[in-house]
Amino acid sequence: MRNAKGVFLTIMALLVFSGCVPVQRTAMVDVRAPISPEDSDRAYKVIALAFLDKGFDIKTKDSDIRIITTEYKKYESVDGFPPFDFYLQVKAAVREVPGRGTEISLWPKVKEQNRFNPNAFTEHPLIVYSTKELANTRDITLRSEAILKAQLLFESVVRAITDALGVAPGLFRPTMDTIEVVGM
Repeated sequence: MRNAKGVFLTIMALLVFSGCVPVQRTAMVDVRAPISPEDSDRAYKVIALAFLDKGFDIKTKDSDIRIITTEYKKYESVDGFPPFDFYLQVKAAVREVPGRGTEISLWPKVKEQNRFNPNAFTEHPLIVYSTKELANTRDITLRSEAILKAQLLFESVVRAITDALGVAPGLFRPTMDTIEVVGM
């Protein structure tokens, strides 16, 4: 009986803490695309319209310095204990970069918010899943499915911008980083 209790407690501890082990994930810090200086005003307007077309509300828009920030857009809710809501925010700038010329920069940010405690939230760059990670379906959790939806939403924003500007989607170069996350 004593041994069975120890095995039970060990299994329960593993179940409870298995989601708390930090793992390394690839995150997209930003995407950048060069444009001609004469297209900068047009690009700024295209970005604002792409945000609106994809359902984002504009939080900050300054045409003098050509920056736009969206409000956080709720794109997914995940039930569980605790339940979470997922939000995506995108910041954009059209600017002159010394040594590189004029470019568009987009910065995606994800916010995961506990519905039981609104003060319990996490903000991080957009986690990007590789084709290999997506093929391993046994490792995909509800949380990782929600993060994948953010990736797809951000990609649709980038596609709307490239389509409106008439440029190739490959023109945008991502800046990637490795971050440590818990529970994925």
